[in-house]
Amino acid sequence: MKEKKGSEDMQERSNAHDNESQFFGQNLNRFMGETERYVHRGISPGGYYKAVWCRDASYILRDMFLSGNVYDALKRINIIWSHQIAPGKEKVVYGRGSPQMKLLPSIAGPEIETTFEGALPTTIYKSGFSEVYGKNPDIDSTALVISTTSWILLRFLNSYDSSKDILPPNDLASANEFKVEVAKIVDFVVPCMLKAVEYLTRRDYDKDGLLEQSYNEDWMDTALRTGKIVYSQACWVLALEHLGALLDGMGKNELHCIIRLHQNTFESIEKELWSENAACYVDLLAESDTTLNRVLTQDTLLYLVALTENGRADSKYNQDSSAEQSTNFSVCSDKLDKVRLTHRGHCALDTERSRLWKDTMPLISELELKRSGPWYLSTYQYHNYTLWPWITGIEIMARNRFSRLEECKLLLSKLLEKRSHMQSAFYEWIDPNTGLGNGAYPFKTGISALRMAVSEIIQNENT
Repeated sequence: MKEKKGSEDMQERSNAHDNESQFFGQNLNRFMGETERYVHRGISPGGYYKAVWCRDASYILRDMFLSGNVYDALKRINIIWSHQIAPGKEKVVYGRGSPQMKLLPSIAGPEIETTFEGALPTTIYKSGFSEVYGKNPDIDSTALVISTTSWILLRFLNSYDSSKDILPPNDLASANEFKVEVAKIVDFVVPCMLKAVEYLTRRDYDKDGLLEQSYNEDWMDTALRTGKIVYSQACWVLALEHLGALLDGMGKNELHCIIRLHQNTFESIEKELWSENAACYVDLLAESDTTLNRVLTQDTLLYLVALTENGRADSKYNQDSSAEQSTNFSVCSDKLDKVRLTHRGHCALDTERSRLWKDTMPLISELELKRSGPWYLSTYQYHNYTLWPWITGIEIMARNRFSRLEECKLLLSKLLEKRSHMQSAFYEWIDPNTGLGNGAYPFKTGISALRMAVSEIIQNENT
């Protein structure tokens, strides 16, 4: 009788698990279906944002490509790179978000334009000018567009050359005309990306392999952090990873330089930004900046995504949860490195959960900001101790790649399980106390980041 009872209990638990998985899968599929309409509404972040922010566009473009809107994604990539900064090319305003410039915008003259040459602006306005928000161009805006452009081009070229040719859009007469049009885009943007790499390489001022930024030169444009920021290095690693894969696929000579930069950056991050005591990757802030010292931020997890991204078009993520070394790392020279990176990745995820999660709502920083700029932020406002669906999508992606699906379910249940929560997830940011959304709505950057994470989970569940 006891054996029969035990068998029945096991069957009940198995059935309950199957029902839970089925319900979870239905929620994911529903989310993908309900958000499809946002993918094809251009590449502005959405809501009251009417211009193009390069960092936001990098996520929206990738989602657009994955959703089948291939030609539109390629055309918009071409448009973004046409606004790459060069002397005498286009009016560039800079400095509005820089305390060092007293938060006053200035028009970049020839000398400043030469200094910025190769970078992408923070924002591209329809009125015929671009803006660099800080004192210098953002590292992430330029690096993320390199990453997305390379990722899309490699997958398009591989698909087009295979038997599964992508059909041309209706406004082009033939597949051959489509191919010629895309070839023009490739010929234009690849040299642009190499020029952008030259610019970003110059941001390694002390030649230690890590890029340096000043205040408000990343996505948290009020947090006033300066120095060597983990998130920005992750963007740089993603750019080099995907550009290297594209150049390899195209047989370009510049590949060797990109490989060397990629390896040097990876080694510097592991040496300088990993903290054994903190059990996570931490920013190396400038000596003059002590306000955020040792404060953990959620965006450090983008580095785990970069480590496991593997820019190859045919890459598959081996998510065997029983394997000690299941994660497919983009940079790994030997078995020992893989063991070490797996251990560090899990430690970083554990630390982030223990220090940043408020119940099952991850906040973007573990402590309230003591100061902010250009405007003062109250606690639970914008970048001050709030939940952002955008960066939470990145966290879900990181946890999924380290085979931590149960944690992904916890995070997604807050955002997707109920209609009210789903609507909140469409906002730019969320007050963790009330669960109410704030900022732009619908914020397409957050929607696209979540769609990318959910797509990976669905793909892994189906393989």
